[in-house]
Amino acid sequence: MKLFKMLPVLALASAAMPAQAASLDLNLNDEAVRGEFSGALSSLFSTDAEGQYQLGALYSDDENLDLKQIHAGLLATGDTGAQEVRATAGLGVRAQYLDADGGDGGGLALGGQFDIRLAGFERLGLQGYFWYSPKVLTFGDIEDQSEWSLSADYQVLRNASVYVGYRQLRIDPDNGHAFDADDGFHLGFRFKF
Repeated sequence: MKLFKMLPVLALASAAMPAQAASLDLNLNDEAVRGEFSGALSSLFSTDAEGQYQLGALYSDDENLDLKQIHAGLLATGDTGAQEVRATAGLGVRAQYLDADGGDGGGLALGGQFDIRLAGFERLGLQGYFWYSPKVLTFGDIEDQSEWSLSADYQVLRNASVYVGYRQLRIDPDNGHAFDADDGFHLGFRFKF
């Protein structure tokens, strides 16, 4: 009963908050599903600096390997200044942890992302990211780790896109040879709030 009394208060409070750009990215293939929520750093901290936070997870149920990965990252973001395209990019750091059949561990990854839109064709886009955790920044059973992805999207609505992409998550464990924990094409959706 108390919850119903609080709903109008919560609705008014959320309406009074400044609008902040946030997005939800969900993608899958026949062996893996990945989700990521991202938003403006200014929604977490009192700052005018352009930036983004990310919270995400990946689950893969490959016939040879079960994998669970979570991550949280902070990026400095902005326009690249390109003339003929609308291009934004970000550079930052990400904390990540994974649990796989071959062991578990995590660390800090350095990396970045980009989003390119052609002038006159803003509904079509090309995105990508790359993250790398060197040995000096990892712990547990992980020697080093890298993850990258490229995708092409079509903006169906102003706040919703569908895309096809390719992702590779490569792990080098302490006790074995490097292997691709997730590697392949995926279909995804991006929603902006």
